[in-house]
Amino acid sequence: MNRILACALVGSLPLGLFGHVSDLPPVSGELAFAPVEGHAAITKHQEALKKSPGDAVLLERLGRLFISTARLKLDDKYYANAEACGFLLGETAAGLLLRGHCLLAAHRFHDAEDVARRLLKLRQEMQDHALLGDALMEQGLLEDALPVYQAMIDAKPCLPSYSRVAHFRWLKGDVEGAMEMAEQAIACGSYRDPEPLAWVTTRLAFYQWQAGKLDLALQTAGRAEQLVAGYAHASFIKGRVYLAKGDFKAAAASLEVAARSLKLPEVMWALEDTRGGKMDEAHMRADGRSAALYLATRGLLSEEALALAKAETLARRDVFTWDAVAWAQLRAGEPQAAAVSARRALVEGTEDARILLHAGLIFQSAGDPVQSAQLLTRARALRFQLLPSEQALLDQSEALFTSNTK
Repeated sequence: MNRILACALVGSLPLGLFGHVSDLPPVSGELAFAPVEGHAAITKHQEALKKSPGDAVLLERLGRLFISTARLKLDDKYYANAEACGFLLGETAAGLLLRGHCLLAAHRFHDAEDVARRLLKLRQEMQDHALLGDALMEQGLLEDALPVYQAMIDAKPCLPSYSRVAHFRWLKGDVEGAMEMAEQAIACGSYRDPEPLAWVTTRLAFYQWQAGKLDLALQTAGRAEQLVAGYAHASFIKGRVYLAKGDFKAAAASLEVAARSLKLPEVMWALEDTRGGKMDEAHMRADGRSAALYLATRGLLSEEALALAKAETLARRDVFTWDAVAWAQLRAGEPQAAAVSARRALVEGTEDARILLHAGLIFQSAGDPVQSAQLLTRARALRFQLLPSEQALLDQSEALFTSNTK
């Protein structure tokens, strides 16, 4: 059997980047038949279902079409249509899988875990293990997710399974291993289904950026844009890479393209750092975790930032959520509590400059100068990953250290 995941833990072991959809509305089977303008395949399946009510194969295909449309158009309303198809399919494997994907999209990870475990009692296919692994990973339960993902890759090495292994490796600090697995995923892709291929190509660009391979990341993101015209995720990564290269004009152009479709705090924060402006409340509501990080970094509404970060722990407790909590706690004047949360953010060894910067500043305030110096040194080595406003915080910490040692 292919023990790829076990290899991820050998040696030195991003997302809040892509946000989430709003809570799904109450399920109604009628949503499966809601008209979708300009989507011939969906209309064709709906018309066929009207002639053959209850056809499970048609319902499953329709649900998948709604999910792929949601991903391609970056429009969360289609997940409600997909969940309606799952509702009509009942406690079948197809119905549970559709509902599980919609729950993941809504960040209802505990509910998604429950659905996945019910699904695995019916069958043991690759996508079933993937659903459970995703739900566990987002809750910060990486050690529980490891054997589940191993079962996934053993069941079927393919684009979805390799891409998840890549993300797992990155979370464990193995950026080179993440790039290797993302390349394997791309090799399994098909131009007949371009969105998943564009997604994993963008993830490869993300890992390359994280590794400091900036020119290569730009080339890879460009390939994703060729697969799906105007692909916002790729435009966002290009914007971050241009920022790392110090090309603010090119960064602004790419980020503006991304912002047309990705209404997320992370995107608007990068754009704001690049060309000025101010994030509006609608963007802040799109992702509480990123909004908390933004507010805490800007020194705004510290209590609200802390409330947003803590609210995220009700749904997910991964390292990025603990980082947001820790950073908001520090800015709210709670350095000792922040240090506890920061240790949780560091536990997996993720090589992320933002996590390292926050932890370094937190331990500095909590009275641990040795740990602080070590973390800030690592953050400086990954400076190119930080937004300009975050780089300013890093510079301030360096200036403070220099003045204290004179």
